[in-house]
Amino acid sequence: MAPSILETLALLLSASAAFLTTGAGANPLPNPSSNSGAKAKSCVNGPPATDSSPGSLPIADYSLVAPAANLNWTSYTVKKSWWDKHFLSGPHYMPYTHRTDPYGAFKCQYTCNAAGDKCKSYFLWYTDINNANEHINCVLFDDIIDPSIFVLGGNSTIGAGGYDRRCQSSTA
Repeated sequence: MAPSILETLALLLSASAAFLTTGAGANPLPNPSSNSGAKAKSCVNGPPATDSSPGSLPIADYSLVAPAANLNWTSYTVKKSWWDKHFLSGPHYMPYTHRTDPYGAFKCQYTCNAAGDKCKSYFLWYTDINNANEHINCVLFDDIIDPSIFVLGGNSTIGAGGYDRRCQSSTA
């Protein structure tokens, strides 16, 4: 069943608010003063992060990127040097907890989409875990995320994954 006009409008307004709002002190890495303009990859030919089947939150235009399975990390982030080179904006504060996962990732895709062709990927992490201030942060990048750029994070965060924009020709 397609969402109603009111539901669609609510999603767009929420995405716009998330795009304009950043969490104070929520960034595990410093924001760079400028983007280096390095040549970036534009998309990946991977499977959709989720499908659009009933009961799922569709993230069909992005592929999930996570640390290698043998690393078994809960808290992780991206390398500072990569972050600084490819940073677009964020962190965008979203009031979702790890108990509402994957809703934050679902909502962050709208923030990336709102940035247009510049946004090639996004990365999310939860902070202030298990307290009243717990929330998810979304940061946007101008390059796709390779699993090799993930590094161990601090104990006070939970990594929620990276999401790379899928090429238009990708099939599920």
